[in-house]
Amino acid sequence: MPAAAERIPQPGTEHPVRQRPDRAAAWLVAVVVAALVVRLVGLRHGLPHAYNADEELHFVPHAAAAADGDWSTGYFENPTGLTYLLALVFRAALPGDDATALLADDPGLVLTVARLVVAVLGTATVLVVGLAGRRAFGAAAGTWAAAFVGLSFLPVFYAHHALNDAATMLPVALGLLACLRLHEHGGTATAAVAGAAIGVATGTKYLAAPMVAVVALALAMRVAAGRQRLASGLRDLGVAAVACLVGLLALNPFVVVHAGTFWRQVTGQSAQAATGKLGQTGSAWLGYPATLLWGLGLVPVLLAIGGLALAWRRERQKAVLLLALPVLLYLWMASHDRWFARWMLPAYPALAVLAGLGAARTADALRRRLRGRTRPVATALLAVVALAQPVAGVVRSDRLLLSTDTRAEALAFLVRQPGGGRIVVEPAVPESYRRELRAAGWQLFPVERPFQRYEIGLHPGLLDTYRAAGRCWVMVNSHQRDRGLAAGLTDAAAYYARLAAEGRRVLAVSPYEPGVIRPEFSYDFSFNYYPSSYDRPGPVVELHRLDDCAAAPVRTGPTYDTRGTP
Repeated sequence: MPAAAERIPQPGTEHPVRQRPDRAAAWLVAVVVAALVVRLVGLRHGLPHAYNADEELHFVPHAAAAADGDWSTGYFENPTGLTYLLALVFRAALPGDDATALLADDPGLVLTVARLVVAVLGTATVLVVGLAGRRAFGAAAGTWAAAFVGLSFLPVFYAHHALNDAATMLPVALGLLACLRLHEHGGTATAAVAGAAIGVATGTKYLAAPMVAVVALALAMRVAAGRQRLASGLRDLGVAAVACLVGLLALNPFVVVHAGTFWRQVTGQSAQAATGKLGQTGSAWLGYPATLLWGLGLVPVLLAIGGLALAWRRERQKAVLLLALPVLLYLWMASHDRWFARWMLPAYPALAVLAGLGAARTADALRRRLRGRTRPVATALLAVVALAQPVAGVVRSDRLLLSTDTRAEALAFLVRQPGGGRIVVEPAVPESYRRELRAAGWQLFPVERPFQRYEIGLHPGLLDTYRAAGRCWVMVNSHQRDRGLAAGLTDAAAYYARLAAEGRRVLAVSPYEPGVIRPEFSYDFSFNYYPSSYDRPGPVVELHRLDDCAAAPVRTGPTYDTRGTP
């Protein structure tokens, strides 16, 4: 970390003092390189299968179709910014001229390319956040800010997936950097850049839309302070609005062509977010702040609070700019019953900048108390304290993603069985997984998504239906089962109890360390594996063979159990 921290300028000054910019720049480069490394480790987790349902369904298939020439996919539940970027990369990097066929034949290759794009975008975000921190509070604060967003668990974890969560952080950070410059120096061109960046961010993920308020605040505060005339402020606001619309429509041009479809899908998506997810517990009002304690880290959050207090005393307008998006996003998303930690990722760049200020000022205070050669130790000690939890989470996650997924082990077990059989597979595995089972001779019972509808429809009598059809094998997935049990679905609980009583468990594969206390079902922890009880990715997978079932049994041998009995 940088050895020197910059002071916050007194009110009325425009430029923070920068000390040792060469050393701070070197540390920033080191942080960016480290951020890239941790995003590349484990990048091919799970492949050739995309076990994350959003990764399987929402971006890569549409990008493949666009690369093949079908740019108007009619899909607007998510904006098409990332989709179109992936499509351009697919056309340039993938062999052949049929990306959709290649996705079916070699999904591992296509998904690797898509994930690499997101990892690079995530790494670029680290650099831009560092520059935003430098712009706001000086070089040292910028380097700390880059470290907090570059080495914290949630931004790193989602940079391993071909999703728009981590990708959106880059244009959000660019918009934040432009808004800070706009507030400091003004300028119509800067307003246009800020607006365009926010339009691109919103065109990548709708949750970035509240960022428009930051541009308005930057200009309003300049006018209120007498640093810009009202007329020119309104002109710059209009320019920013036009640039924002251009950026949004450039990445989502078919919103205009299919406005009705767009509106129906977006309002439908909003209605879904307003309803609770099956088995989800807790309040979003309390849940979102709690996710910051592990997604960003406890000490970085405390430093962000300290940084906010410092900025509020000395440079309140900058504090307002940095606080605006996190507060607006929180108020918007916490009003919904459905919530996930990753939906707060657009707020992380601003929070990291505030944490960077808090860290830089803390390091400066520690150094003033020490003398001689002991001074650098203070900064190093602060780095250890501030980054220990985030880095430990990232390292543990990267190591875990290098391990074999429990679903992959179950698939390998089934593929090894000669002749296959008839099996019921819960809808918690991707279509490529099911294709591989069919290729190995397994006949799959027709089970469809969505996950909630499947669990709600479970009842003990289904086992009789399975037997009558000769479907003697049932694969249970805890991601699927536990959401129904957490929701208190009595018929689903009775179904699983009868399955356990009337079938032999042939396979049991667990992601947990033997003997550990297993976390309760969570739409965050059950899918991002943050708790230390996880030893590898995936849910608990069980394979049952029903008793008194007419189909010829698949040759198995003794019960096979790994990583402890579930």
